[in-house]
Amino acid sequence: MCLAAHDLFNRSDADQQHQRQQFYSSMLQHKLRSIQDMRQLLSSSRGLDDLSDSMSHYEKDGFLITVMLHSLMEIATNSTSEWVVHTLGGLSMVKRYGHEPFSPEVYRFVTDHFSLSEAFLATTGTELEIEDLDGWLIPQRKSMFPILRSTHGRSRINPYTGISSELIQNITWITSTIQRHSGAGSDRKSAAVMRTELQVVENRLSELEQWSEDSDLEGLIYLNATAFEAAAWVYLRVAQYGCDAEEIQRKLMPKLFEAIRRVHERQDALISSVPYPLWALFIAACLAPEHERIQVLDWFEELKGCRSLSNVPSTMEAAMMVWKQHDLELLNGYPSRGRVSGVPWHQAIQCLGWRLSLT
Repeated sequence: MCLAAHDLFNRSDADQQHQRQQFYSSMLQHKLRSIQDMRQLLSSSRGLDDLSDSMSHYEKDGFLITVMLHSLMEIATNSTSEWVVHTLGGLSMVKRYGHEPFSPEVYRFVTDHFSLSEAFLATTGTELEIEDLDGWLIPQRKSMFPILRSTHGRSRINPYTGISSELIQNITWITSTIQRHSGAGSDRKSAAVMRTELQVVENRLSELEQWSEDSDLEGLIYLNATAFEAAAWVYLRVAQYGCDAEEIQRKLMPKLFEAIRRVHERQDALISSVPYPLWALFIAACLAPEHERIQVLDWFEELKGCRSLSNVPSTMEAAMMVWKQHDLELLNGYPSRGRVSGVPWHQAIQCLGWRLSLT
């Protein structure tokens, strides 16, 4: 009900102030009631330690889904930090109790959402405060879903997100490599290790073939996956050579822009109700040459009015902050927009103090 009220609020005209106020008030009331119900359930169960015994199988599924919906609700209302609280709560439940208390369908759906949000958040230079996420979540998921035990199985495109588990894993490896070597500076040994590690990821990306049961290769599920993959290649090259590498602007960025353009051309009226590669648009925006910025803004404006379950406005504002920092550096005569980490948008996000889900 809370999400429905927000959707109606988002779709109502700006001049319908009374109606918008009613929708907003309804959204807050349902949100508060849901949180109170969750607290009451936990209280009656004498804390998390008693959940496995006192809650039914359906209640456990419902509780986990509710936590995910609260995360989505915060993202939908343009949250730049609150959604992380619910995401951490959901992941902590899964970490503590494993997959046994939940139905396979719910566990897979919820962990797909949380792991994707975490992976994209980490690319902005910010991490969730949960210990060794990949160290326990990936083994859990592989033990429960045999399809994830092979590269081919992990390369299947998730119809709810538009991206495969294998590509998410490659993006995560790029991020973790950047994090491990970000403070290395001119350390030649560390730089050599970083190049070797990123070469391994490059080899995996080169071999990646995302697939779906959908036979239409021009369908949206393939177009979304193509956009994500094109953005991953840009992200990899930024990590390897910095954002001013010739290959990025000459070859990879045009390919990424074309992939996003095809998504918009194909989605039309469906753009509000199907997966959208927002992370790919964010990467494209951060590195967009000046003559492409108008196109980026057009895409953001198109999304702002119709995607009620994403934080498009915050993502757009973050990209514009990256542009401002880049333009200021050029104005001040800085030779490059690359930073110590090699990722040009990290400092902008740090200045904002935001945690972007990019979903």
